[in-house]
Amino acid sequence: MKKLIGTIVLSLSLSTASFADKINVFAASSTKLAMQEIIENFKSKNPNDEIIAGYSATGKAYAQFTNGFQYDIFMAADTTYPNKIVSDKNAIGEPVVYAMGVVALYSNDKELIKKGMEVLNNDKIKHISIANPKLAPYGVAATEILENYGLLDIVKNKIVLGDNIAQSVQFVDSGAAEIGLVAFSLIKTIKKEEEYLLVDPSKYKPMEQAFVLTKYAEEKPLATKFASFITSEESKKIFEKYGFGVK
Repeated sequence: MKKLIGTIVLSLSLSTASFADKINVFAASSTKLAMQEIIENFKSKNPNDEIIAGYSATGKAYAQFTNGFQYDIFMAADTTYPNKIVSDKNAIGEPVVYAMGVVALYSNDKELIKKGMEVLNNDKIKHISIANPKLAPYGVAATEILENYGLLDIVKNKIVLGDNIAQSVQFVDSGAAEIGLVAFSLIKTIKKEEEYLLVDPSKYKPMEQAFVLTKYAEEKPLATKFASFITSEESKKIFEKYGFGVK
């Protein structure tokens, strides 16, 4: 009898496992707070499926991908890298815009924020945190913002570069920089309103953030299923909650 019960339990375990699936997702650092909630919501509806998410700068993740790291879904902070994956013939579909990035001026010192962008030229500011534009689209946007405000040449020696936009926020949090140009999505729900100022969106190109299903997702129904969930109304509300724009 015990042997029969053991056989049934093993059979059920194998059956359950056969319906489980697992995918690797790269998500840009700017999405981390939103994506953690989105994945949690997805898992509550699909408890047997596993979403392994990694967060970093988009350029760094693209380099990993081209060197063989098997991301099934590539969620960038722009459209450039997803389009590169398509051009490289490493995708099974076209890029899909899932959110619009928003840039904010951020400081622990609310008096600095009151002065707006011109405060960057203040002698009190010794370090300005931005993401590395060679690796992170938010760094590209920050550089563009500084150029359009006529500040880049003036403040270039004050700039400190984070490997990704999350590290740029950390530089301000730790005091390594007095102020930074960061992703609004990483501060909206956890910082006080007087600690940030949204940058005039006319000062930087619209930040369409897109994902693409890669060649590694070809025989993984979970990848398609999760991609649909990313663009669902439920997920759009979560992206909005954390400060992204949505279409």
